[in-house]
Amino acid sequence: MDDQETIDGLEIGESAEVSPGVIVERRCFLKSAALALGSLAIPGVASANLAASNERLTYEEFLKEVVPVARKLVSDISLAGQQRYLLTIASYAVRMADAPVPAMRDSGQGAGAGTFIGAIPGADPFIVLHWRMEPGSIIRPHAHTYGNVMTLALEGEVRVENFEMVGARDFDAKGTFKARKTQSQLVTPGQVNLVNLESGYVHGFQAGTRGGRGLDITTRIKQKRETTPYLNLSKKPVEIEPGIYEASWTT
Repeated sequence: MDDQETIDGLEIGESAEVSPGVIVERRCFLKSAALALGSLAIPGVASANLAASNERLTYEEFLKEVVPVARKLVSDISLAGQQRYLLTIASYAVRMADAPVPAMRDSGQGAGAGTFIGAIPGADPFIVLHWRMEPGSIIRPHAHTYGNVMTLALEGEVRVENFEMVGARDFDAKGTFKARKTQSQLVTPGQVNLVNLESGYVHGFQAGTRGGRGLDITTRIKQKRETTPYLNLSKKPVEIEPGIYEASWTT
């Protein structure tokens, strides 16, 4: 066995002497991530093809593999640190065949009926919410103020749009302000959308004609607010490029 084979065979946190006096330790998610990261689109939103690997994971296997790595990465809450964390979780999540479907209730975030959500057992440092949207239903654009999110589509198709305030964030801002659309993506099974608390931290969903189902893996990294700010947008952009809207917050 050569040195590269030795390194490839290491588990996370395991070390080996590859030559006299030279010891290497596997500190990252290289082997698992390599199966998916090659097809992830960055920055902001990533997508991956489930067929890229035949090493499919059950939900329990996903948790077993990703949790130790997530715990090592979660403390870096910078924009880059969160992006690395979210992309790492995504690189495991896209290998899931499916996830348990819990009892669901109305999401409370819909513009009308047809959006449902329920929690399934996760593990520190994140929680896992399983959502379902009926055809044509909408989840209103809402800000994530304390937890970043990796959304994974499991079934159907849903358009996810991300926004952020132009300039400094102020979730208590009164009146109107400018908001920028940072992403508009049609997510289908195996694709993911990322919410980084430093960029694109507002997201909204609209289900296609087949509806949709998926997971939100949310990691709390900041103090929780009592209410969720919802984003009201002007019907048309005030600037065509780069998609700037007049906006205001509501709860």
